[in-house]
Amino acid sequence: MSIDEQQKQLILQKLQDLKSLKIFSQMSEREIFEVMKRADILKYEPEDLVFSEGDEEEHLYVIIQGAFQVSSTSRSGEDLTFFVAGPGLIFGEMSFLDRQPRSASITAREAGEVFRLTRDDYEDMLQKDPTTAAKFMFGVSEILSRRMRGANQRIKYAT
Repeated sequence: MSIDEQQKQLILQKLQDLKSLKIFSQMSEREIFEVMKRADILKYEPEDLVFSEGDEEEHLYVIIQGAFQVSSTSRSGEDLTFFVAGPGLIFGEMSFLDRQPRSASITAREAGEVFRLTRDDYEDMLQKDPTTAAKFMFGVSEILSRRMRGANQRIKYAT
């Protein structure tokens, strides 16, 4: 299958967009392309629901642009917003890693674009290109570590 010049330029632009995100910053263009060819790029409009709490799917999302609200409903029925995530951040990682139902709902706060990778596609990459898979997971781990540090600080100063 050959691609025309316009498609080639779109691919190169998407590679540059992804390279600018922290999760991909330690990866070569070849490695980013290896991840990218296994993923979907999805666009959302404001108020679009990406997924709901309790859904059973195993996708990891990386925000390329836009803002996405991570929220849940309390036992009393109150809507709780945990945080709003922007470019370079991830969501869906818990179900991606532990294969449990979604623990929160994700809604687009503004027009946005995300990179979506399934657990099965990640496992395929792990078998065929373990170095790239490891670099990708290291990027995920860095983001999760920063998120945990932030949560620890909020708890520390709230008490």
